[in-house]
Amino acid sequence: MDTKKTIILLSLSIVIVIIATASVTFAFLSFNAKQSEVNVLNSACFNVAFTGENRINYIGYPMTKETAFAKIKPYKFTITNTCEDATDTSYQVMLNIINSTSPDLIPYIRYSVDGTSSNPLGNPTTLPNNLISKDNTVTASYIIADGIIDSITKSGTYELYLWIDESAGNDIMESTFEAQVSVYSEPK
Repeated sequence: MDTKKTIILLSLSIVIVIIATASVTFAFLSFNAKQSEVNVLNSACFNVAFTGENRINYIGYPMTKETAFAKIKPYKFTITNTCEDATDTSYQVMLNIINSTSPDLIPYIRYSVDGTSSNPLGNPTTLPNNLISKDNTVTASYIIADGIIDSITKSGTYELYLWIDESAGNDIMESTFEAQVSVYSEPK
């Protein structure tokens, strides 16, 4: 019985010595570094303002591009980086659909942000970086313009025209279309 106790105690002692040796060795061989310099973070000013001059006007019957430019008063808006020492800013102008009673209407919606081109809404996109609308009612979003506001110019101005294309049929009659414009921007 004494031999068994001695073997168990000896084995236990050897395990304790191995664990202690490994712990001390790890403590001495571990790499520890300490920073002596100060961290410096430089940031340029970034503050984007969105201003619109009038309501979005939309005439609810099909028309040509030329008629739309002649009859519709555009929704004029400006995107401005209001900082004095502004950094370059990339942005996306999005048309967010709040309500459309007919999915058949969307392919016939046309827009222009320059007063010369006629563009279909195209494929919907997701709002950037999980951005959600103020009241969570957006059913689809479409990028209608994008660009960069450089630190010298500091602004970009658009005139938004919205209309129904002349090729739309009677199946879109009495459809509802409600949308809002939002701007997503980030420093470049």
